[in-house]
Amino acid sequence: MTDVEKKRLATLALYMLEELALRRGGRVRLRYWKTYRMAQFWLGEEVAKQVVNRLIEGGYVKVEGDYVVLTKQFTVKKSLNAVLKDAYNLLASQKP
Repeated sequence: MTDVEKKRLATLALYMLEELALRRGGRVRLRYWKTYRMAQFWLGEEVAKQVVNRLIEGGYVKVEGDYVVLTKQFTVKKSLNAVLKDAYNLLASQKP
């Protein structure tokens, strides 16, 4: 994995955390977590799971049944649509 790929995955993880922070109560069902679903589509299910597992290991999120819950609070100055647009631009511009 190159440094560019690591940077893109780190940025994707940040967008995932920002989306969770903007969701109601910092929790969302996995199937409604849009940045995760985009990552599954563009990068594959294994890579998306690896990103989420790293967030779990870092203590940023935890899984409660069907829900993913943000455990560390932080503020986001963007809207949810802006976060999703940035994540889409990051993933869609990636070369295969």
